[in-house]
Amino acid sequence: MPQVKSISCREISVLLVYPNTPNLALANLGFQRVYSLINRIEGVTCDRLCLPTGWKPETQRLGKGDLLSEDNGRLPGEFDIVAFSISFEPDYLNLVTQLKYFGMPLASSERNGHGPLIVAGGSAIFINPEPLADIVDLFFIGEAEGMTEEFFALALESNLVDKKEFLQKAAALKGIYVPQFYQIEYKDGVPMRRHAETFVPERVERRWVPEGSPDLCTHSEIHDPASTFGNMGLMEVTRGCIWACRFCTAGFIYRPPRLPDLQATYDSLSKAMERDGSNLTTIGLVGPSVTDHPDLMALAKRVVKDGKTLSFSSLRMETLTDELMDLIVSSGQKTITVAVDGPSERMRNVINKAATDEFIIEKCGFLITKGILHLKIYSIIGLPGETDEDIGDFIRLIGNVQSVYVEASRKRGKIGNITISLSPLTPKPGTPFQWHPVERVEVLKKKFMRVRKALGKLPYIKLSFGSPHEAYLQTYLSRGDRGLINFFQEYLDNGHKAKLALRSAKPHPDNYAYRQYQFDDFLPWDIIDHGYYNKFLWQDYQRGLREKHTPICDTAVCKICGIC
Repeated sequence: MPQVKSISCREISVLLVYPNTPNLALANLGFQRVYSLINRIEGVTCDRLCLPTGWKPETQRLGKGDLLSEDNGRLPGEFDIVAFSISFEPDYLNLVTQLKYFGMPLASSERNGHGPLIVAGGSAIFINPEPLADIVDLFFIGEAEGMTEEFFALALESNLVDKKEFLQKAAALKGIYVPQFYQIEYKDGVPMRRHAETFVPERVERRWVPEGSPDLCTHSEIHDPASTFGNMGLMEVTRGCIWACRFCTAGFIYRPPRLPDLQATYDSLSKAMERDGSNLTTIGLVGPSVTDHPDLMALAKRVVKDGKTLSFSSLRMETLTDELMDLIVSSGQKTITVAVDGPSERMRNVINKAATDEFIIEKCGFLITKGILHLKIYSIIGLPGETDEDIGDFIRLIGNVQSVYVEASRKRGKIGNITISLSPLTPKPGTPFQWHPVERVEVLKKKFMRVRKALGKLPYIKLSFGSPHEAYLQTYLSRGDRGLINFFQEYLDNGHKAKLALRSAKPHPDNYAYRQYQFDDFLPWDIIDHGYYNKFLWQDYQRGLREKHTPICDTAVCKICGIC
C-alpha cells in the first residue's frame, strides 16, 4: 500500500501586500485575483495590506495603524508569508519602504530564515525579477492560477519549519524562482553569466493558464467606492493580445493570447456583487484589446440590458463598428481613447501598428458623429529611430484631427475636448524593444516642448505629458539586475529621495537605461523562459528597425515565436 503523506493541520497565514494605495489596489485585477485564489485553499488564510491613502514617501512616515492588516488587524511579522503583488516597477520603491517599516532587513541573506517568508509575483516580476533578487526569498513567475495550489500544498506539508529546505523543494515547482540558488558572475560591476545549483533548472519556465480553462474567469472580488474606478465592477475580457505591438509587454509575456468565457465571467461577477450587496452601475471590460473577443457584442448587449454602463480599458480603432459604437453611446459613455501609439506612420510601422494618418482622422470623425463628446488620443514618443520629422507629422495629424472634430461637433451642436497624452517609451524586458535604450531625458523634454508650443493654443485641445525623469527611473528599474539593492538601500537611507539615490548608485543608472544591448549580451532577465525561440524577439526588433511588419499572433496557424 502506498504511503500517505501526513499534512499538518496548522493553518498558514498570508499577508498579501499591494505596495501602493488602496484606490489602486482595488482597481488591480491581479491583486484581487490572487487574494481570492489563496483564500479558497483549505488550511490557508489570506489578509491584505496597502499603503495609506495619499502616501508620500518623502514626507510621510508609517505609523503602527498603517501596518495593521485590513481584515484582521494583524502586524506583518505575525504572518507566515508576506506576499507582494507588483504590477509596476516604480512600486519596488514602496516595497523596500514597507519592509523597512515592517522591521525586516532589506537583504534576504540578513534575515537568516527569521520572520515571515518574503515572496512576490505580478506582471512586473515575470518581466524581470532580478532587481529584487537579493531582497525577496521566492518569486512566482507567470500567472497565479494553478501555481498557488501547488505552492501552498507544499507549504502546508512542510509547515514552513525549515525555510531553507522548503525553498529547495519549492524551487522544483514549475514557475517558482528562488534566487539564492543562482549565482551571478560579474565583471567591473556588469553581470556576465549565471550559475545555477544542480537541483534547480537553468531558467525558470513561465507559468500560464491554457485556453478553455475555467481559471480564465477573472473579475473583481472586492467592491469599494474608494477604488480609482469608483462604482465599477471589473472583468477580464482578453488575456494577452494578438496584435504584437513591439513595445507592449501584454502582447508578449502573456502569450499565447486566450479568450475567457464572457458569459460565465459576467455570471460570476454578478453573483459576487449580490453576495456583498454591491450596487455597481458600471462594468469595466479589461484586457489589452477587448474588442478582439468574438462574443463581446453579446456580453455588451446583456450588460446594457441590465441597466449598467460599459467602460473599456482599450479599444482598437480597427474594431469600432457602427453596432458597437451605438451600444457604447447608448450605455452612457461620452469619452473614447484612441491609441495611435506612434507619432507618425513611419513610427507606427516600427512598432508593428498598421494605421495611417488618414485612417486615424477618419475614425475620429466617425466617433464624433456617433455621439462621442470627448476624445483622448494617446501616443508613445521616443521610439527607435524617431526624428524631428516624426514629431512634425504628429503635430500635423493632431491639427487635422482637431479640424474634423470641431466640424463634426458643431454639426451635432455639442463640443467637448480632445486630450492629447504623450508618454515616453520605456523599453521593457520580454519585448522586442528590450535591447533598445530609453530616449535621453533632455531629448524627450525638447520634443514635449515642441508639441506644447505647436498645439497648446489650439481650441478644445488639452495636453498631458509623461515625465522623462520617471521614464528613465522606470527603465532603470525594469532592466536592472541584483546590483540595484545598493540603490534601494541608498533610497531608504536618504529619506526616500529617488533622484538623490540615482545620482549615487553604482554602477551608474545610465549603464542600464541608456545601454544599447546586442543580441549576444547577457540579459539579467533571461532567467525567465517565456517559451520563445531564442532569436524570435531579436529578429522582430530588427524587423521593427527596418519598419517591417510581423503577422498578428494567430495561434491556429502561426508558429513564428515558438510558444505554440
